[in-house]
Amino acid sequence: MKPTGARRYVSLGGGLAVAVGAGGDKQFQARIRRPGAANATREPLGYFPATSVADARRKLLDVRADVKEGRDPAAARKRAEDGEIVTFAHLVDRYLARRQAGGLAPKTLIIETQALEPLRHALGDRPLADLSPRDFAAVVEREAGRLKEAGGTGRSANMSLAAVKRAYKHARRAGDYMAASPVAELGRPAREAARDRVLFDGRVLVDHLDRDRNEVGALAVALAGGGKFRTAPETRAALSLALVLGIRVGEAAALQWSAIHLDDDPPTLRIIKGKTKAAVRTLPLPGQAATLLRTLKARTGGGAYVFPATPAKRGSGRGEGRAPHLHPESISRALARIFEKLKIKAAVEHDLRRTCLSGIVELTGDDGLAERIAGHAGKTTLTRHYDQAKRLAPMLNALQQWADAVDDAAERRKAAEAAEAAERARS
Repeated sequence: MKPTGARRYVSLGGGLAVAVGAGGDKQFQARIRRPGAANATREPLGYFPATSVADARRKLLDVRADVKEGRDPAAARKRAEDGEIVTFAHLVDRYLARRQAGGLAPKTLIIETQALEPLRHALGDRPLADLSPRDFAAVVEREAGRLKEAGGTGRSANMSLAAVKRAYKHARRAGDYMAASPVAELGRPAREAARDRVLFDGRVLVDHLDRDRNEVGALAVALAGGGKFRTAPETRAALSLALVLGIRVGEAAALQWSAIHLDDDPPTLRIIKGKTKAAVRTLPLPGQAATLLRTLKARTGGGAYVFPATPAKRGSGRGEGRAPHLHPESISRALARIFEKLKIKAAVEHDLRRTCLSGIVELTGDDGLAERIAGHAGKTTLTRHYDQAKRLAPMLNALQQWADAVDDAAERRKAAEAAEAAERARS
């Protein structure tokens, strides 16, 4: 298929042709005759090899369907060239570009892009006006089925649906798309395993199949610097606060010194960036957490954040858009490595929070107090709308009991390790 100097056309049959330019470029074109028009027109479908023959034939069918229903593909293309959002691909691309411009962390941007890719690949060329909930449901359900066959959990399919819901919300807020979102009412296509894992300490939280199982103690020793772990001290400190206070890893990562009052009685910290409105809360600090924060402040207290981000190396290209504090994902990866070395299985970072809150309920019998420490919305009209009491004294008592239980578990773990070492030495 060599050009002869002028553009020439090679028919592929069925109304599909390839226009070969003087420079050798090959553009797929559809031959379309609109109702009432005297002559057929050519509609561009994309260039080879970015557009395959199969893609071109699929686009040809879409163009024919548009023409049959009275829509004008040329007018839609003109609107796209003028910057209007016309197709689903336009919506996704503009959403990702604006999230990037808004300072979204590079890693998070990659995750969001990957989550949207199955939908963009399947529906990218479709006009937004033509998309229905059924179109999106078919794609995410197909993705969920593929993951299930591969032995996965289907979580990626759920992430795809969540990401496209965010994209439509963002477009609506920006004024780019004012129609009702076709994905707003869709439910998650895949079931995910319920997360109910807690770490056991053998006293407060007991594994009845192994009553001496002391995962809390093993983790507490590792976070205090025991064992051969190459985890940064700041990361270990953030994980320690998550375990002792029941805060989310993301909340620990974003702590600011301006929200921590170590000279108060009792010392307190305030979560100022929470997952929900209820998550913005004040927590009294048990002695162990206050001591840890005083040590950190003496060492790194010059900046705004308790756990500032490590400066990017010059020339690495990683400084742009980075979070100003330690990234929660970095903390999660570090904890996964610790769990692996300690042989603590099927546990994730959120299980630290679950362990703390479960321990507090076991120690106090007060699940309402645990809800307040967790920063969960209340279940009654009183707790949701009227009760503004801080309850620092009972919260401090509960958190101190749990922190002491963690210390006790760590001491028992160290004693067990010493006994094992002595036994090995004798043998």
